Amino acid sequence: MIHVHRYPSPKTFLIVALLSLPIVLASLLQAEDKAGPPPHPVSFQKHVLNADSRFETAGIGDIDGDGKKDVMCGGFWYVAPDWQPHRVGTIEESSGYHNDFANHLQDVDGDGDLDVISVTWFSQEILWRENPGAKGGDWPTHTIDKPGNVETALFADLSGDGVDDIVPNIMGEVAWYEYMKDPAGGPKWIKHTAGQEGAGHGIGVGDVNQDGQWDIICPKGWYEVKKENSQFTYRWHAEFDLGSTSVPILAHDVNEDGQMDLIWGYGHDYGLFWAEQRQEDSKRTWTIHVIDKSWSQPHCLLLADLDGDCRAELITGKRYWAHNGNDPGENDPRCIYYYSFTPKSVSWTRHTIDEGTTAAFGLLSAADDIDGDGDIDLACPGKSGLYVFENLRIKK
Repeated sequence: MIHVHRYPSPKTFLIVALLSLPIVLASLLQAEDKAGPPPHPVSFQKHVLNADSRFETAGIGDIDGDGKKDVMCGGFWYVAPDWQPHRVGTIEESSGYHNDFANHLQDVDGDGDLDVISVTWFSQEILWRENPGAKGGDWPTHTIDKPGNVETALFADLSGDGVDDIVPNIMGEVAWYEYMKDPAGGPKWIKHTAGQEGAGHGIGVGDVNQDGQWDIICPKGWYEVKKENSQFTYRWHAEFDLGSTSVPILAHDVNEDGQMDLIWGYGHDYGLFWAEQRQEDSKRTWTIHVIDKSWSQPHCLLLADLDGDCRAELITGKRYWAHNGNDPGENDPRCIYYYSFTPKSVSWTRHTIDEGTTAAFGLLSAADDIDGDGDIDLACPGKSGLYVFENLRIKK
């Protein structure tokens, strides 16, 4: 049984056999408490898909419909199980970055195959690329909107219709794009604007107040989202200041007390943290705890059950050369870790997936059962290559 966080519905806690999303949030079904860390660390085997790749985002899904999960990364997709590259198209590179800041695989046009949704910083777009299928060739690009600079994006079912919507990290506003099927044919996107109070580096989605509706989490507070019929309202709560955060800010009941906590890192500095939510005299408070401050640039965070204990592990790593040498610790060794949490002792244990090699965690890594053996593997892109880390917990 496979357990990975994603955002299908705030009422769905345990997800079995995740199929697409690299950013996998919400709350996991709670397992029984344990006196110590997992009985054995999970081992991984590294596979080099492309040591020369400089694209920083990846997605996982069955792109060619052969029943095997492939990896999408920028201008190419890689066919499982031998990882031969296939061209998607030319993506501009400027100032040390490819203009491709998300790779979410989803059947956008309803034709039965997976397309890819992306966002851009330089051209300030939200877009999708259409899978050409058997005819091959470059994937046609379709612009959804041009809202301004977009750092990256989350993909979550905010509308509650069972299909992922787009939650981009726009610098000037907080908004999301509801996916709908256009009666005239093809996809239709409806923009919903929450406000400008929360705009900044970092965004997350989670049911903060446990009312059954996804809320939007920002570095300096959160939007309480309410839905009546097809209309959405947004109430701003300026309850904390997390700094310049990772994308995503994770919402997860870390200490299993029934309150939704937050996990984030400083995407361009040292530090990985969690904020404990408490209720005191009918008032919500947040207490910040340090997880790890020994390495820098934890820009992307994932939650997934790597060791099979029905409790989510925190997975993250260094976004290598995120600001082209200008961030603190940019030249420190690259690293990918997972952290397990023990509620009884309120402590985190760090486990090494990879350290001191060319592999890093990029802007948007992905978690899924790539090889179909029943455990969660990782696809890790970055400016120093594209890698798959095969979870060896379950032997084929």
